[in-house]
Amino acid sequence: MVAALAITACGGGDDEPVADEPATTEQPEGPPGTNEFGETLPTIAPDVPEEFLEGVGPASIVGSPLPAFPGDGVTDPAVGLTAPVLLGQATGGQRVRVDATVAGPLWVVFLAHWCPHCNDEIPVINQMRDDGRIPADVTVIGISTAYSPERPNWPPDEWLNEMGWTFPAINDGIDTENEAYIAASGFGIGGFPFSMLVDGDGTVTARWSGGRTAAELEQLLNDNLTAS
Repeated sequence: MVAALAITACGGGDDEPVADEPATTEQPEGPPGTNEFGETLPTIAPDVPEEFLEGVGPASIVGSPLPAFPGDGVTDPAVGLTAPVLLGQATGGQRVRVDATVAGPLWVVFLAHWCPHCNDEIPVINQMRDDGRIPADVTVIGISTAYSPERPNWPPDEWLNEMGWTFPAINDGIDTENEAYIAASGFGIGGFPFSMLVDGDGTVTARWSGGRTAAELEQLLNDNLTAS
């Protein structure tokens, strides 16, 4: 299982496809084991290998998973579909529900701690934050995934903190039965870093793989998200 989980590629460039508020506040619970929406709260699978436990979090997908990303420059079958809701746990420990119909437009960024292109991309996004180049109504969510405890920057919580990532961050969960990362699979990602934009009505408007310049990222946000 560990070998299968470690093969996800790190893409980059054109070769491959003050702190913000969380996407939603801590979710009050409904009946035992559920949130206020009646959705079952995720847990960490009991058979996750011990060496992964410093990174993995509880996560689940509510709704239909998105098709796999076909690569940059190819028509993306996910655009126009409704994004699934992600239930997870922020690195601070609070349960969160990532849903654009509640939080407003989302920029979801999948990051791997060992990926050099992710290490290059985070400072670009941070600088956009500092320069006010991310629209005020857009919530940025980081999702740490594709864990590899023997590779650099483990554990990922510490890595994101050292990189100055102040946006909400969620640790992906592991589906041990299907040997897959739950959020990464649910959103159909391909390569790292990987971004997805979801408009306020819950519709996927864009996905891309690999790093971009600040100007390119700003243009993607402006072109694909509806201003409030």
